[in-house]
Amino acid sequence: MAALAGCMGGGNGSGGNGGSGKGTTIEYWRWPHSTEPSNKGEDQIVKAFNKGPGAEKNIRVKQVKNPFGDHNQALRTAIGGNDAPAIAWSFPDQLYDYSGKSRSQIEKNAPFAFIEDYISDDFRNQFYEPVWHWQEQRFKGLIGVPFIAGFDPGLMYVNVDAWKAAGLGDLPKESWSYEEYLAAAKKINGVKINGSTVNGVGVGLSDAASAAQWDTFLTQFSRTSGSLIGEGYQNKDDEYVMTLASDPEVNGWNAYIGTPMKNGWTNNPGAYTRDGIQDPFSAGQIGLLPHATFSRVEFSQEDVNFDIIPFPTKNGEKNYGVYAASGMNVTFNAFRKEVGGNPKAAMEFIKFRNNAQNQYKWFNTSSQSVPNKEAYKLMQKKGVSDFVKQSRGLEVMDRVDEAFKQYINQQKAIKSRYPDIKLTEAGTPITTVPTSIGSGRVHDAVGGALQRLHQNNNANPKEAITKAEEEWASLIANAPDLKLAKSSSGYNKPKPQAGTLK
Repeated sequence: MAALAGCMGGGNGSGGNGGSGKGTTIEYWRWPHSTEPSNKGEDQIVKAFNKGPGAEKNIRVKQVKNPFGDHNQALRTAIGGNDAPAIAWSFPDQLYDYSGKSRSQIEKNAPFAFIEDYISDDFRNQFYEPVWHWQEQRFKGLIGVPFIAGFDPGLMYVNVDAWKAAGLGDLPKESWSYEEYLAAAKKINGVKINGSTVNGVGVGLSDAASAAQWDTFLTQFSRTSGSLIGEGYQNKDDEYVMTLASDPEVNGWNAYIGTPMKNGWTNNPGAYTRDGIQDPFSAGQIGLLPHATFSRVEFSQEDVNFDIIPFPTKNGEKNYGVYAASGMNVTFNAFRKEVGGNPKAAMEFIKFRNNAQNQYKWFNTSSQSVPNKEAYKLMQKKGVSDFVKQSRGLEVMDRVDEAFKQYINQQKAIKSRYPDIKLTEAGTPITTVPTSIGSGRVHDAVGGALQRLHQNNNANPKEAITKAEEEWASLIANAPDLKLAKSSSGYNKPKPQAGTLK
């Protein structure tokens, strides 16, 4: 924190958001991208703004790059001192607990500015509509511009050399089952490639509690069992209905993580964070790795011979809604004047950075998928860079586009399966349950349960996940302004509504 303090600036005085006779300099806080091509593309856009529209409007953007692990706390500290930067990447639901709050309460107390007054319909319509629905569900309006897209549960990566060495034949091209996946993990585990012994499956659980990564392993993998809800939803009586402790979640956990851990087909999950598990895969030490879409950029720059294959599903079912459009919870935020921000100037850069042309340019440099559908059209019309081809960027954008298009059918299925679910004004079901309550105790309960399952070789995951849900439910029940559907706390309460989309 001491090191960060020297580069914070901020405020409306002589720091990052201050004004002078020569114009206004505003600070843009972010963490370094995971790859240098991504950082290069980001820097190029900032320079283009400062030379072009920024110079015309007398606005200059100065970047401040905080280590990822320090970024959120540094931002909180600056906001608390009314010294916020003008612009920052953030997970907005980690900066403000929206649970049970009205739009007017959020406008008054949240640190970020609502952006509807700063963007046109033409700008909004460049993006896939679900990215806005995510914000409207939680904050009753738009509080940031999304810049990166993907889909849950991400991609299934395979070490092709390890697959071949295990004698598994052709890679899966279509749907395949949990049983086939586990059989492959068993055969891969222990093969030797280039002097390295390969683990069947890669798992990183060391930050499951502290960084809330438990969500990755439970509510996302459960989609491969036909679930579209995950942790729960809000009903029409404004009660939160818990669905974490249920068959789809346990089935998904056991298939991808629990069974491989129990049988010794993984690395040491407690030794790696979720993102840190990329390194041993890059080094050729892991055979199968379910992970985020951005990981392929790192893998494409290493020696590992990898490919992308479908996620296995329960019974090999091909009509589950396995991929959910995501990347909605990380946004460019402009901060309110009351906490040191300069939303008007900030939004000039944010709109420039995230318009279709610049998201297309950044994609060609970084190969990171974007939520701007007009940028996707430019990729198809103008083509993509060699780097994007090497890192399979357009292939992933095709899947992103398909996931966003499937979003409507998934929303219809959710409303059909859960007729008591509350809808936003736009008609989208509210499929969220508060996690910010209890000062991190939700993450301690659920993420801690997964870590303990690693320590005890996956002994009774049904009991562990049920207990974690009950602790979470208790936090909701005891929180002010929140209501719990008490009958929903417990295993398979309510009855899981998992199934196909067709």
